[in-house]
Amino acid sequence: MHLRFVDRRVPASIAADELTREIYGSTNSLPDGMPLLLDDRWRPLEPWLTYFRVVGAVTGKTTVRNYGYDAHRFACYLDTRGTDVVHATTEDIIAYREWRLNESHRPVSPATWRREVVVIRGVYQLLIQTGVLQREPWITIGRSSAISNRWHSDPDIRPLTRSQWETFRDVGLSGRDATGSMDPRWRGRSPLRSRAGAELAVTTGMRVSEFSTLLDAELPPASAVGASVLLEACAKYQKRRRVSVPVSTLRAVDLYRQTERRSVARRSAASLWARRSELFIVDEVDTASGLIRGRREGKRSTWRMHLLPPELRRVAVVEREGGLEALGLFLGRGGLPISLRAWHATFETATQRALELAPDQLGGRRARITPHDLRHTFAVIMLRGLMDVALAREADRRAGALGPSTLSEHISINPRLTVQRLLGHSNPATTMIYLRYIEDTDALVQSVFESWNDETVSFAEAVTADRRTA
Repeated sequence: MHLRFVDRRVPASIAADELTREIYGSTNSLPDGMPLLLDDRWRPLEPWLTYFRVVGAVTGKTTVRNYGYDAHRFACYLDTRGTDVVHATTEDIIAYREWRLNESHRPVSPATWRREVVVIRGVYQLLIQTGVLQREPWITIGRSSAISNRWHSDPDIRPLTRSQWETFRDVGLSGRDATGSMDPRWRGRSPLRSRAGAELAVTTGMRVSEFSTLLDAELPPASAVGASVLLEACAKYQKRRRVSVPVSTLRAVDLYRQTERRSVARRSAASLWARRSELFIVDEVDTASGLIRGRREGKRSTWRMHLLPPELRRVAVVEREGGLEALGLFLGRGGLPISLRAWHATFETATQRALELAPDQLGGRRARITPHDLRHTFAVIMLRGLMDVALAREADRRAGALGPSTLSEHISINPRLTVQRLLGHSNPATTMIYLRYIEDTDALVQSVFESWNDETVSFAEAVTADRRTA
């Protein structure tokens, strides 16, 4: 069994037989990048062809690619048991779940398994709706079934302390040694780009899929008031939110723009011109109205900047003197935005370097620092700061310096609601997880209930007093 992805740049004439040629040639019905599960004769397999035809038309390219790997793994496992998705039994499904969660060489996390469940449920819903099956091969009682997790755990939240962040930034990404001096042995590439990307992640809470696809025009030059970016097409589930970027981060981005980015854009202008047939050639970028107009493969299109999809962002270029220049902010050696894999590799290399040269400054941390760890760090720092603000307002109100609180005030300055909005969480429970990382809850509960009979002491006063004595 083979897994391939639809690529419209590949001519249909190279297909091995008429059926496959017809499938590859149907560019109007098969989205570019759609997964194809093929048998040993390289013929598309059903029901996976129909499943991905539907899902690929309405799902982001990165997500559907991950679904393709999940489907291929599931189908191959069933094949080793002498069955397929149509004839699989409850025992087959349970065996696959146990293998993925507990028995494989690298067991997956519950979050990854939940993503795989989306594919498994989806293909069986298709089989039921098309009349191939009457019901799923498992029984569901309440929320329990053969594809449910046997255990639940909270996400692995690993925020960095300030010392850990500075060590990772300076030693790991910027090439300094443990004393803060430049390390003459360091041979890393693009330290200013790496540092600017990490600064964006830790000061805005952006996911790597978000900051890695930013356009240069979306971040203005540094000013005294900072800036904001509207995210949607590149956000998780395309959920719109506005992200505030502090002045210090804009300065780091400006330094990268004026040095490494300018150099890469100049060197790659001619080579991008040679590839212009496969790129999105932008004719106009109207920052005032937020519109981008351009053409790709002879087809013209107009986009709102925040709605420009990731696949176009990565190939969007504008004509300059001497060739083409990418519109993306963070460019690789070829002149186009670097990939998600490259960002993760950068963080992994930086972690290894920091652990080797400055293990004490990392405070005993051994786990690899990822872009998502910086998002967690942003969440914890913001939640802690907003709670300090809320407690200070409560103390002022108790002292008579402020009037009674209103519902609108409660909503506008509520720490959890604010962080939920900044991170783009759909589920409030996801944001609640960060609460445990901002307080020593055992000591706090003990302190509060020592005076629980005193009705004149509020919870806010007890927390404030606990912080004063800490």
